[in-house]
Amino acid sequence: MIQTTRQAACLITLLLCTSISCFAQSGTDRRAHDEDRVAHEVEQMRQQQQEERKEPRNELDEAVRTLDETYVIASRSGRNTFDMATGATVVGRRELREIQPRTVAESLRRKPGIWVQKTGHIGGAPIIRGFMGNQVIYLFDGIRRNTAGLFAGPNSFLQTIDVLDVDRVEVIRGPGSVLYGSDAIGGVIDVISNEEPRFSDSLEVHGRTLLRYASADTELSGRQEFWLSSPEIFAFGGISGRDIDDLRGGGDVGDQDPSSWNEVNFDIELGWAVASNQTLSFFVQSYNRRDTTRFDRPSQESEADRDLYGLRYEAEGLGFVDDLKATVYYQDQQSRSDDSNSDSDGNDRTIGYDIQARSRIGDRLQVTYGSQFYQDDIDSSDPQNGTADPDVLWTTFALFALAEWQVVDDFRVDLGLRWDHFNLESDAPALSRLDPTVQAAIASGDISLADLELDQSDDAITGSLGFVWNLNENIAWVGHVGRAFRAPNKADQLDFGQFTFGFGVPSTGVDPESSWTFETGFHFDYPDFRGSLTGFYTIVKDGIVRAEGTFAGLSYIDVNQNGIEDSTEHVYVKTNSDDDIVAKGIEAEFDWRLPRDWTDGFLAEHPLSVYGNLTFIDGHDFGSNQPLDRGFPLNGLIGLRLDDQRDPAASRWWVEIEAQLVDRFDKIDPSRYARDSAFRRNPQSGAQGLLRSDNSVPGYSVYNLRGGYKICDNATLSVALENFTDKKYRVKDSRIDAAGINAIIGLELTF
Repeated sequence: MIQTTRQAACLITLLLCTSISCFAQSGTDRRAHDEDRVAHEVEQMRQQQQEERKEPRNELDEAVRTLDETYVIASRSGRNTFDMATGATVVGRRELREIQPRTVAESLRRKPGIWVQKTGHIGGAPIIRGFMGNQVIYLFDGIRRNTAGLFAGPNSFLQTIDVLDVDRVEVIRGPGSVLYGSDAIGGVIDVISNEEPRFSDSLEVHGRTLLRYASADTELSGRQEFWLSSPEIFAFGGISGRDIDDLRGGGDVGDQDPSSWNEVNFDIELGWAVASNQTLSFFVQSYNRRDTTRFDRPSQESEADRDLYGLRYEAEGLGFVDDLKATVYYQDQQSRSDDSNSDSDGNDRTIGYDIQARSRIGDRLQVTYGSQFYQDDIDSSDPQNGTADPDVLWTTFALFALAEWQVVDDFRVDLGLRWDHFNLESDAPALSRLDPTVQAAIASGDISLADLELDQSDDAITGSLGFVWNLNENIAWVGHVGRAFRAPNKADQLDFGQFTFGFGVPSTGVDPESSWTFETGFHFDYPDFRGSLTGFYTIVKDGIVRAEGTFAGLSYIDVNQNGIEDSTEHVYVKTNSDDDIVAKGIEAEFDWRLPRDWTDGFLAEHPLSVYGNLTFIDGHDFGSNQPLDRGFPLNGLIGLRLDDQRDPAASRWWVEIEAQLVDRFDKIDPSRYARDSAFRRNPQSGAQGLLRSDNSVPGYSVYNLRGGYKICDNATLSVALENFTDKKYRVKDSRIDAAGINAIIGLELTF
């Protein structure tokens, strides 16, 4: 009864807000902020320019399929994805509005080269080309999220970002250390928020409302934004609220209790046009998640807070410097969990700056260069047991440069170089405040107190070389060779606590790991067809891996004190792999708008598109002689889309149906079957056995239906019916079954 009432209230609210918004539209000038009108004007201008140059018009919607969106992260300066030497992924604003992801991580699950596992319903750690956790860099508005406390397994860094406040998500698939430093072995993810200074010729006030409902977890989410703009001042404010219940799985799974959470977030930005070519902005972002429950650990409840304060200066035309961006920031990330036998209270505080400039030298050379600095101050404790971990201070300073040389009109070479200096200092608490097991290890001589008092410095030189060769105006051959690295952090050397399938203990003396990635492929850009095909090969040297071990003479830590070894209590130490870790694969994607003469006979002027992608990943850890730990199945996506008009900015409606196809997977280290509940039929208990008797993860096919309708110029309704066959399935490496049939309703209103 309560659930039915909530659903009815949600629908009534959607209809009421739509009516009010459409009524309020009358007489309101929205040209300064209405993205669809702006896009329509840009499209008209583009047509006119192409007609004048007698060039063929490219009619695909760049905002929907994003194969040609402007892409900032890979070069720090902005290029079309057709012109990128590295693997690139963009989820744009329009696509986010249409697919309505529950979290930022889920916005990437339809993309090639990326696999999104879910430790819990709130979870969602992207695996890029077989690497995840602290082998991937996470950015928010270009600001580094990774800290010295980030561990190797699944993490929730993308889940402490308000998905309702996201404008787009950009991903480098492959090495990104030249521009972003340590950890970028698998890739780099930058989440760009919706708040960005927008100045206008006169004083204007605008707003946006987002409402979302989903049936599989009875989600109710909403966001309200207001912004004021003038020739010199911009002010923005937004607040979001979300209430998400336990997730209902497909088939006979039912409600997976507990798996719920709620959150309240807000953000503020103030901008000042210092001069015609200079802006200064101050921003605050606050994320607050409460009552978070985890299906595979029903006794655990957690919460997370993240506060970011920053000041950004941007300028253009400063003599030799064509454009400059300088950001200083302070970030406070807190996480707390309460379990029956232990608590966890962690606080990561970061101060830093990021300065980048771009200069054009002559007609053919562009150089992007700059400096980064950040310092993490980390402390963690177990209040329930009165213990504490060593405090850590992690400091990094770096200089970088990327030169893009247009050798001839059809051939460009990119050369990158970076130098980093690291310093890790740790301060152990009093011996009596250390965990009793750590005290016992010190007493037995396994480690000493001095091992917990670190003062380590290291340097790293990183380089990259790429090319883009335009074979003709529609096909580009691209290639890239890049080195990435990861300096051992707190989680590698001073870890003490449970992780996904074991118990980590201090392992000092670990060496840095590094990688070389070789990739090449083709980009296609025709009037009615866009796509890409990429092959890559990554070699990781001195890979930092987990290995079974002992601590204080114990092979397991009896966390729940039941006298037996449970699945997540076996001791693991960190060490460098004895041999190379190799990952290789192929990524492909396409978007083909069928020719008019194929469809006009039965679809009139409504364009029909076919889109899809395919990913193959394989790898091996030659040190342990086991498969790549985070490899994932052969998978693909195929879909059909029908639009109202060929010009998407003027389109009133759209509808699409798609199938996600995933193959069976069995390339898994056998030791994980017994210890990782991701491979059990019931992740809460090992009594029901493995998912399959042959130690494999079953394949599956899931079908989704989506559509949208522009009710009026400032009200857009998006609907979806995901997994409409109610398929029972689990994503590899996840510890909760995926959602069953899920009806989603989203409404965006502007004024």
